[in-house]
This record gives sequence, structure tokens and C-alpha cells, in this order.
Amino acid sequence: MRHYLYIWHDPAEHMLVASGIEFKDCIAALGKADGIVLRRGSAGTLKKPAAWQTLTRQQLPALAHEDIHAWGSHAWADWQGAPPASDDAHVAAMLGHHGALAPLPALRSRFLAFAHDDGWYLKLFYREWDDAAALLAGTIAPSLGTLDMEALQQGADGYWLQDGMLQVELKTHAVDSVLNRRL
Repeated sequence: MRHYLYIWHDPAEHMLVASGIEFKDCIAALGKADGIVLRRGSAGTLKKPAAWQTLTRQQLPALAHEDIHAWGSHAWADWQGAPPASDDAHVAAMLGHHGALAPLPALRSRFLAFAHDDGWYLKLFYREWDDAAALLAGTIAPSLGTLDMEALQQGADGYWLQDGMLQVELKTHAVDSVLNRRL
């Protein structure tokens, strides 16, 4: 995790938007999954989706040591049960689409994430709020401050946590505008 956290929630979309959360921060929450499907770099096009790979739960800790920031953009979704086939066009299309998690029931996913410059921008779709709350509880260092999970769940405000302080912030996908003011 970076030395700050910007976060907001859209309950209707089952979506969190954050800056400050890196992929390695999510690995502990993925311990219940059998693995993830991962797309590194470009999302591709409808006619030629970007390639993706399947990683098992045992392979995830190794990603904590990779320079994921250098990938630029990446997307991932967890899976339960049998891994998807490597030529599954549906999975490839979803990892290139920035929409909701609902179209991935075959994977039994809890999360679908789209990130840019690991830790800079994260859009995380979740199936159940309790899973998202558990991910955040295991991610947010106490030194950043205390996030009111009930207030976040309501989705009325965005929040900035840094140096033990919590401040209300605008909800925006333009995280650069927030970070330029705050950092």
C-alpha cells in the first residue's frame, strides 16, 4: 500500500474506486480463491482481445515481487473451482471491458479489477459487500487512519486517508485531480 488512500464506493454498481491500493495488497483477500485470471497491459480490441493467463492461488505470492507498476494497465478476476480454458473468449472480453462483475458467473468470481499504474488507479467490482469490506480491512494500515466502513458502504462521500487522518473527498474517476491537490 502506498502512504495514502483515496477511496469511494458506488453501491449501485458494486464498485470501489481507489488510489493507494496495489495488487500485492489484495493477495491475502484472494486466499479463498482457487486462482485468478490476469491480463497484463492493453485491453486489446473487440476483434482481437488481449491475452490473459491463469494463475493458481499458490502462484499469487510471487506476483508481490514483480514490478506490476511497469505493466501500465492490468485486469484480474478471481475464480473458484476449475480454471477457465485458455481460449475462453468470454473471459478475454470481460478482462477488456470495464463493466460489472455479473457476466463472470462461470468463474464464480468475487472480484473483477481494472488497474492502471499499480497503486495509482483501481476500479474494483465485487459480488458481495462483505468480501469487499474484508479486502479493505486486510489492506488499510492503521497508520493511514480509520475508515468508517458503514459510511463507505453507503457511498455518499469519497475519503482521503493519510498520516492517521481521515478527510471527506470528492468522488471522481479523475484520481489525478485529487492526487495533484493532496500530494
